This record gives sequence, C-alpha cells and structure tokens, in this order.
Amino acid sequence: MTIKTIIIFLFCSISIIAQDKKTLMYFEKGKKDFLERKYDSALNNFEKYFEKDSSKLEAYFRVGQIYESLRNVKMASEYYTKVIEKDTVGVTYVQAYTYLGTRALENHHFEEAKKYLNVSLANTNKNSIVFKQIQKQLKTCEFGIQAIAHPLNIKPEPLVDVLNFKSKQYFPVLTADNSTIIFTARNDLEDENIYISENKNDTWSTPASISKDINTPFNEGTCSISADGHIMVFTSCEGRDSFGSCDLFITKKEGDKWSKPENLGANINSKFWDSQPSLSSDGSKLFFSSERPLGIGRKDIWMSELDESGNWKKATNLGPNINTSYDEVSPFIHANGYSLFFSSNGKEGMGKFDIYLTTVKNGITAEAINLGYPINTSDDELSLFISADGKTAFYSVDKNNKVDLYQFSIPVELSDKIDRTHYLKGFVLDQKTQKPLYSTIELVDTKTGNKISKFLSDPITGDYMAILPGDGEYVLYIETPNYFFKSIKFDFTKKTEENRLDILLTKIEKQTKEVLQNIFFDSGSAVLREESNIELKKLKDLLDKNKTLKVEISGHTDDVGNDQTNLELSKKRAFSVVEYLIKSGINAERIIPIGYGETQPKVKNDTDENRQLNRRIEIKFL
Repeated sequence: MTIKTIIIFLFCSISIIAQDKKTLMYFEKGKKDFLERKYDSALNNFEKYFEKDSSKLEAYFRVGQIYESLRNVKMASEYYTKVIEKDTVGVTYVQAYTYLGTRALENHHFEEAKKYLNVSLANTNKNSIVFKQIQKQLKTCEFGIQAIAHPLNIKPEPLVDVLNFKSKQYFPVLTADNSTIIFTARNDLEDENIYISENKNDTWSTPASISKDINTPFNEGTCSISADGHIMVFTSCEGRDSFGSCDLFITKKEGDKWSKPENLGANINSKFWDSQPSLSSDGSKLFFSSERPLGIGRKDIWMSELDESGNWKKATNLGPNINTSYDEVSPFIHANGYSLFFSSNGKEGMGKFDIYLTTVKNGITAEAINLGYPINTSDDELSLFISADGKTAFYSVDKNNKVDLYQFSIPVELSDKIDRTHYLKGFVLDQKTQKPLYSTIELVDTKTGNKISKFLSDPITGDYMAILPGDGEYVLYIETPNYFFKSIKFDFTKKTEENRLDILLTKIEKQTKEVLQNIFFDSGSAVLREESNIELKKLKDLLDKNKTLKVEISGHTDDVGNDQTNLELSKKRAFSVVEYLIKSGINAERIIPIGYGETQPKVKNDTDENRQLNRRIEIKFL
C-alpha cells in the first residue's frame, strides 16, 4: 500500500468517525430534548439522526412517544410499528405493543388488537395496574368479536328536521303516550336550554323553550320527566343556588305553567357533580349520576325515593352490580319501574361508554348486561330513552360536529328483556258538574295487594296518566276530599291496547249511592274473598276521615235462583262487610246492613255481563 493510499484511508476513517460522533450527538441531543419536553427540538434532532443511522430502536420509540403526547395517532402508530419491525431480538419496548393494540381496539380491529395486547400482557408485571388494564382490553376484544358476529337488527333513523333544529340536541325524554318530547339543545357558543315539542296528528310542533322560569342565560339540561309530564327534574350547573358543582332541581306543571324550580336538597345534591337524572313513571324514585366520594368509582349511579311524607330520602349508591371503579352515567329507568339502563366505561363491552341493562327491585340490582352491537360501537353511547310501550328507542348521535336525535325500533332480542307497560289517561271530574278535581291516584296490584305507584291529577285541568306495568291485574283508587273514592279494575292479561278513561267522582251527599267495585264473594257464599281487603280498607279509611258520616251497606243479587235464597244471601253479604268495618274500629251505629236480593237490579238480567253488574255491594250516604 502506498503512502498516498494510507493517507487517504486514514482521512476517510477519521471522517467516518467524525460523522458517527455527530450522528450519535443528534441522537443524544434528541434524548435530552425529549426528557426536557422540548418536543420540536427533539423531533428535529432525531430526524437528523435518522438521515445517517437507523440502528437505535430507542430513537424510533422516543419519536413514537412524542407523537403520542401530541395526540398524533397516525405518526405515533407509524413509529411504534417501526420499533416492533426492527426489534427482532425480543420485546424491548412493551409500550409500543400496548399503544398499537389500544388504537386497534378503538377502531374495532379486534383480532389485530389481540395480537398486540397478548404480547403486552406476556411482558407486563402481573401485579401492576397496567396488567389489569390489558386484561380488560383483551376481554373487550373477545366480547367485540362475538357481538359483531351476532348483531342486533336495528336501523337508526334521525328524527324529523323540525326536532333537529340546532347544531346539538341530546338527552331526549317522552311522556308515556309519546305525545310530548323534551330535550336539551344548543347551537355552538350558546348555553344549553330545555325545549319541548308536542305531537298532534303525527306531526311534531316546532320546539319551544319549556319555560322562562326554567331556562336562563346559564346552562339547563339533562332533564327527566314523570310519565304524565307533570314533574320534571333537570340539571343546572350555574346561576342558581347550589351546593357546589352541578345540582338537580325539580319543577311541577299545573295546567300549562311550570313552577319555579327548587333545589332537591342535601339528601340528593352534594358539593360535587350531580347530574343526569331519571325519574320513575310516578315521580317517586330518582336515579342520577354523581361524582361524590365514598362511592365505588369516579362517577356512580345513585338512587333516592320519596318517603310517606313526600320528602326525598338520603341518596344511596346502587352498588357493584352497576357501579365500577370507572364511570357510570346516563341512567334511565323505564316506565315499568325496574328496567334500568345506564352507560359505563368500566364493564365488559365494545370499548369506551357502552349502554347496559339491569333490573332494580326492592333495592336489589341484578347483574348488568351489555345491549350489544350495533347499539354499542367504538364510540361513546349515552342518553338512551325507551318508550313506555317498549317499541322505540331514542338517543343522540354525534357526527361531523353535529349532534342529532335518532330513533330505532326495539329488536326482539331486547324487547324480550323489557316488560311492556300500558297507560291509562283521561280526566278526573265531578260527576254532576264536570268540574276538574285534584285527586290522589293509587295503583295497586290485586294479587299481592302491593302499592305500585301513587300520583296526583292536575289541580287545574284534572288530567292524569297512569302507567300499568306488565300484563297483570291492577286496581286504580282515586280519592278526593269530600268525594267517595272510585276503584277501577284492569286485567291486562287479556287486554293489550292502551286506554283512555275519564273518571267521574260522586260527592258525598245524603241519599247518593256508589257501588263497591272490588268486593268479592265465591258463588253462593257470603265469605269475603281475600282480594276484597284493599277495597274494604279504603272504605274504612273513608269513614275514618268523615267521622259524622252514616252509611247503608246493601247487598244485591241477580235473578238466578230462589227469591228468598237470594234475599238471605244479599243480607249475609252486606253484614260480612259491616262486620269487617266494625272489627276495624268503625262504630256499629254508623253502619246499617241491608239485603235487597234481586229487587233492585241496575240493568236487565238478560246476559251474563248484566247479571254480573247486578251482583254487587252498594254504599248509600245517610
């Protein structure tokens, strides 16, 4: 080798070494900038390093971390993928696998997500929080694969344009007859307000502000109404007297006016975030989401109910069958009174917030079930409302920076899990004057004797709406001071259509008569059947409230059989009722039993139905 050649070789070697040092310098400066969070400078130095060298995995990993911090999913995924491709020896950077698996999961690429996350799980400390999180993600993958393989048959459609009238509308609720919709809406840069629309002749009216006493220049939203639309609870986060953050307020409708909203008080609200209420159909139970401490997670579902005096009890946490260490929000209690829907990002599902269904009966909650795909997707699913008849679901969809109200028909797989309800509506009126009456209405299960719900008719119009849950036998008791109570029996094991019924009450005046509709005897017997107890107790309460009232209790039969036998049977049945009242503490001098046999029929004894009407116990005011 000549001296010239040696000199050239040495010169080249020195140049290469100098270049290597400079390249390494870019790498080290990039690392330093990264640790100091000087991301622009770090990216610049790493880029200069890549121009000369591509051997250091850490450089690609750090760039991936920078783009992850900047929330640039595309670039972060690109560099993390390069880390994995170049790491031929082992799993040097577990975070790259976790990130790619998580992004794949968010896009519902479940098989791809499993591939990355299984590697992450195998290389993560089993005692770490991250290990548990990856386990949860892998369960989501398995659930998602099965859910997409067995989708529900639903076809979401936007509600009519007249309702989707702003850039954002959400949290819809409807009355039990689907004639009124109330929801929150706003345009960009506007505050939230509550709007109402009425459906007449299958046409929705232009939404109007619900009330100037409810909507203010601040935010009002996320409301819930009773089935009759007379009671509303809503969220207000500023501008009103509150305990701290967002609070729940209640307002009641009389005629066409809403009362001034009132804070629901310390048994419901806290100094923390309290929002997203859901009222039971009769307004006696309230479910809501709260961020208060001493729960199970961050945001939990809580519940309160009215006591006998009409005051809200201290709210209680609904427990681990519903709440997790993550967030549970958007509760919705169906009109049947026990099917509770809610959203959670802490349970097995499709990822993010999914909607779940559970039942709440006698304070006990069942294990929640995921509603499945495509009700639940890779997006956040919130604010589901299902009509009282169980046929239609309403919710909001966020697309292209616009939030619209949507609906879909409930598929069989879901409707089978929700007991349908029936509604009865009309007016409570004075029988003679047709004047509206402000009445207490109580719904009772005839088989168990349990009170299902208790509510009031409108004090101005007299209108009411009762929800009869499921297919069963029920009695409505309607009571107004100075009027005889009315009892109406419904058997929905045989009837499926909704009903409209005006209820006429008889004022307590001398010589007026009323039939005791739910007093029952076996054929030919004077022994009171057990299901008569509810009506008998109501009669006893009526006499207790009217201490000076004297009454005649009379028995009547149809014309089948011997006249004398019928007369004796009617006397014995009347005496059985009087005997019950006396044993219950009513003075015997106030009650006169008498039997009329078949001598005073209400209608002709020419059909089985008419004979049934003639077999009765009557009360007459003396």
